[in-house]
Amino acid sequence: MTKWLPVWRVAVGIILFDSVSLFAQSGDPYHQLVELAKAEIAKKAGKVIIALNWTNPQGKAMVDEFKKDFSFIKESKFERVRTVEEAQRALMEFKAGRPQQVDVTTISDEVWPAYHEAGALVKPPFEYQRLAKALPQGWPTLDPRVVDPHGYFLATTGAVRGIAYNKTLVAADKAPKRWEDCLDPMWRGKVLYDPRPKLTSLQHDPKTRDAHLKWLRGLLENKVVLNRGMDENLQKVAAGEFPINCAANYHNAMPMIDEGAPIGFVLPDPIPLELGTQMFVTKWTLPATTQLFALWAATKAQPVVEKSGYRGFPWDPTSRKYAMAQKKYIAVCGPDCLSLAADKYDQEHARILKLPGAK
Repeated sequence: MTKWLPVWRVAVGIILFDSVSLFAQSGDPYHQLVELAKAEIAKKAGKVIIALNWTNPQGKAMVDEFKKDFSFIKESKFERVRTVEEAQRALMEFKAGRPQQVDVTTISDEVWPAYHEAGALVKPPFEYQRLAKALPQGWPTLDPRVVDPHGYFLATTGAVRGIAYNKTLVAADKAPKRWEDCLDPMWRGKVLYDPRPKLTSLQHDPKTRDAHLKWLRGLLENKVVLNRGMDENLQKVAAGEFPINCAANYHNAMPMIDEGAPIGFVLPDPIPLELGTQMFVTKWTLPATTQLFALWAATKAQPVVEKSGYRGFPWDPTSRKYAMAQKKYIAVCGPDCLSLAADKYDQEHARILKLPGAK
């Protein structure tokens, strides 16, 4: 991804409409943003379509809450987009002159360069730093770590990974507590791991990098079992096929635990945090509505993000993982980390684990 960063840095935001540019010149940017979004939605008879990488129940709950907070939205619809292939297909349709009918969307970081090179990404109407200073009274502050330094997107969720284990197979006194427990010889050939890199923040952070690379090599030595699919891996643990799953998503594990699956989950120190569900404005989405949704989701709606999707930021007291994160170091994979992920970290991860196609 680093190849396109210099272009990204010098790029000038494309002005979508003259009215947007003029509207953004003066006054309270938050209320101007709301008025612009209101005008966009009015042109669509009060309807908005929002596509996120959440499950249907989680996404619908989020979209319904957005509609409640902004009464000019008369009808809302949620669509799930979660794969790289779906994002690539949306880009191909744009290039073919058949842009998708969606008003707000998120894009997989793997395809950011392709979207940028195709001219599909544009800057939102306002700088997020300006909006952060004009939030309504009572809204939480906007954490600067979630803001793209180049101004294109806002990260709205916090994805943390830990260790899931079968509570029936693993005795309480043998339950994993630390990342090093995944390397215990007692689990040799029994540790399940998704080969898609999910601990990139530990690779990126200088304080955790060396220890994490050593840990990856230890996984290989401990005969780790590689299987793609977060939900599938957790289902295998719940079914007793494997006793332990290292680097499991908290937001995938918790719904299963709530439904009674015999799974335990631990958040070891350090905590790997990926700032996810990045909201971009594309050539086929509504710029003001997208930016308003992103701003709302990253601040006021964090309790909903956590309740519906288990994806609240761990530093937010309303997050269920807040207590789990106390006195632990949080390694963050933010915008700068994500920009290096595909070119550098993913290949490094593949080489260490000797994955097919590693360069």
